[in-house]
Amino acid sequence: METFAVMAFFGLGLSVLVMMAHRYVTATREGWALTTIALGVGLAWLADLNMWKLWAVPVREPWIGVTLTGLALAGVAYFWTEVLGFFRGLERKYNDEAAALEKDQGLRQVA
Repeated sequence: METFAVMAFFGLGLSVLVMMAHRYVTATREGWALTTIALGVGLAWLADLNMWKLWAVPVREPWIGVTLTGLALAGVAYFWTEVLGFFRGLERKYNDEAAALEKDQGLRQVA
């Protein structure tokens, strides 16, 4: 259970890190995914995190387990990105700033 929580929180942190780096990455979906994968594998290697070992799943070599953990972290981060994007969309839907400004300043629609 602790391994799941570690993966979820590492994935959330990785998602935030990739969102901060988004302005420097190309706008394509492939660039976004490639950056997430590279940072996920790098984070797994940096933390020496092997979820397969923690779950007692045999893997041929330890480096394979760490690399696969990085790929799993990238998947979790991508999931968090989509979930957070959903909530950002809901916030925009319910708090329309343009309509609030028009209402406060007494502006009316011209077109």
